[in-house]
Amino acid sequence: MKRKNRSWLTTLVSLALVLTLALTGCNSGNGNSGASGEGGTAGNSTEGNAENKGNSGGEATAAELKGTIKVWDWDEAFLKKMVPEFNKLYPNVKVEYTVVNNNDYMQKLQSGIASGSDVPDVILGEMNYRGQLFDLDVLDNLEAAPYNFSRDQLLDYLPSILSNTKGELVGVDQSITPAGLAYRRDLAKQYLGTDDPAEVSAILTDWDTFIAKGKEVLAASGGKVTMFASFDDAYRVIREQNSKPYVDGTTINLTDRLQKALETVFKMRDAGVLGKYESYTPGWNTSFAKGDNLFYPMAPWSAKWNIAANDKDGIGRWGLIPAPEGSYTYGGTSIGVYKGSKNKEAAWAYINFAYMSDEGMAINYKEFGNMAGTKAFFEKHKDWIDAGTDYDQYFAGQNLNKTFVEEIVPSVKADQQTKYNAMVQTAYSSLYPLWMKDTSITASAALEKLKSEVKNLAPEATIN
Repeated sequence: MKRKNRSWLTTLVSLALVLTLALTGCNSGNGNSGASGEGGTAGNSTEGNAENKGNSGGEATAAELKGTIKVWDWDEAFLKKMVPEFNKLYPNVKVEYTVVNNNDYMQKLQSGIASGSDVPDVILGEMNYRGQLFDLDVLDNLEAAPYNFSRDQLLDYLPSILSNTKGELVGVDQSITPAGLAYRRDLAKQYLGTDDPAEVSAILTDWDTFIAKGKEVLAASGGKVTMFASFDDAYRVIREQNSKPYVDGTTINLTDRLQKALETVFKMRDAGVLGKYESYTPGWNTSFAKGDNLFYPMAPWSAKWNIAANDKDGIGRWGLIPAPEGSYTYGGTSIGVYKGSKNKEAAWAYINFAYMSDEGMAINYKEFGNMAGTKAFFEKHKDWIDAGTDYDQYFAGQNLNKTFVEEIVPSVKADQQTKYNAMVQTAYSSLYPLWMKDTSITASAALEKLKSEVKNLAPEATIN
C-alpha cells in the first residue's frame, strides 16, 4: 500500500512539473468553515470593508489593477485575515465583503440576481446547492478570457464537480474534500483490538465485514456502541463511493445510482450498527465526545469543524482511515466569478491569490488547513504537508493531510452537479429520519418513495 501511494505521489509530482502553470497553487481540506460539509458551520450576517490587492490574470500588474469587488462568504475569520494580505499585493483593489450564513446564501443570491441590484463579484457554491447555482448560468467560464485558467491544473477528480452542464469550468476549489473515516481510538482498541490506523483499515476490508464487526461491537458493549452515529453518516459515505453521473438532461437515473447504496445502508440499519442521531443536530454534535459511536465521515475540514469543535478534550483520541471499498467526497465549496461583474480581473485576482497562489496558500493552508485543488500545490509544498498541522494532535500525531493525499485522494470520484442533484438531496433529507426509525420500510420501498418525492420537486423530469 505504501509503495502504491508513493507511486501515485510521484506521478502527481511529474504531472505538475510538466504543466505550464498560469497560476500557482494551493483546498473542505477544511480547517476553514468555508469548506463546510452538508449542513456545516456558518457565521452570522455582518459586513466589512477592506482595501485589497488582487491578481489580475490579465495584463495589468498587481499595483496597476484597480477596482472594487464584492465578496460574499460565510467565514468571517478567513475574510479578516485574507483580505488585508491580498491588499498588500493589490493595494488598488477594494474588497467589500459580506458575511452570509451558508444556509441563506442561495436565497440571498437569487434575490440579488432577480433585482439586479446586489450580486457579488465572487460567488461561493457550497455542495448542497452547487448544482442549482451552476444551472442558473450566472458564472463565467474560467477557461475563457480574461481568466484563461486550464482544468489540467486541477486534481483529476475536480473538473467534474466544478463544471456546469455545458462543460464549462465555472469554479475552482476552496479546499479539496476527499474523505475517509474518523474513528475513536479508545473504542477501536477496546472493541476491535487495535487503535492503529493501518490495522483498523486491514480489519474492515469491505462493508459486509464492517457490518459483521459492528454486530460484535454491539454485543460486546451491551448495545451501547454503534459503528456510525447516524443512518445519514453511512449513506453519505456509501452514496458517494458509487459516484457517477446520473442526470442526463431531464432524466434522473436513481435506481442505477442509489439502489446499491440504499441496500447497504438498510442492511446496517437492520443489523443495529447505526446510531439514532440525525446528522448535524445537537445530539450528533455531542456524540463525538460522548463515545457511543466508532466512526464518522471525515474530510480535511472535519478535523476543525467536527472533531476539535465537538470533542474539546479529544487530544489523541482519534484516528483516520480510508473508508472500506473506496474514497468519496464530503462537502466542499466552489469559488467562481459572476458573469455580470464589472471587475472580472480584480475578482479573479482575489480568487487566485486566496485559493491558489503561494502567498495566499501560505495563509490558507497553514492557518485554516485548506489544501488547494491544484496539482502544483502538492508538487511545490510537500514540505508543508509533511510538517503536519495543529489538528494532528487530536489524531495522536497521525499526519492527516499526508493520509488524505497518499491514501484517500487516489481513488476519489465525484458527480457532476445539477439542480436535480440538489433536489434529490432535498428529497432524501426529508425522508431518511423515518427510514432510520421505521424498520418495516425496506430499501426498495424507500427508493420508490424517493423517486416519488423527486418527481414532486421536478415534475418535468423522467425518474428511473
